[in-house]
Amino acid sequence: MTLELNRRRALLAGAAVAAAAGPAAAAGVLSPKGDTTIGRLWAEAETLRGKLDVYAAEIAAAERQGGIPGWMRLSGEANALGEARYQTLVRMLKATPAGADDVRLVARAAQEGDIVNGPRSWAAMQTATALEGLVRSV
Repeated sequence: MTLELNRRRALLAGAAVAAAAGPAAAAGVLSPKGDTTIGRLWAEAETLRGKLDVYAAEIAAAERQGGIPGWMRLSGEANALGEARYQTLVRMLKATPAGADDVRLVARAAQEGDIVNGPRSWAAMQTATALEGLVRSV
């Protein structure tokens, strides 16, 4: 019973920290922290975001096509940088937090468009493309 109670307390505490991360991130309170694994990964993700800025117009145009993050529709360096950033965010989500700051950063990573929209939308797009190809072949 005590184990279950401790688990529930930990879940509630984590949920409270994650809920607080949204407003803090919007206010710019979350800054790269390089002293933990998650902090270093966040700094890397932000560095990659900065490198993607060169392709901002192309990414925005590709996103207007709908469904998936724009970098997924591009090729070359833009796609490579976007993929590297996405993989960095995934590594963050899989890492073990060292403290409350890490939990806030993980919550922020979980809210990134690449994570929220990327895989599900990409899979739906691939399915639609496959169906379209099948229909054309009939």
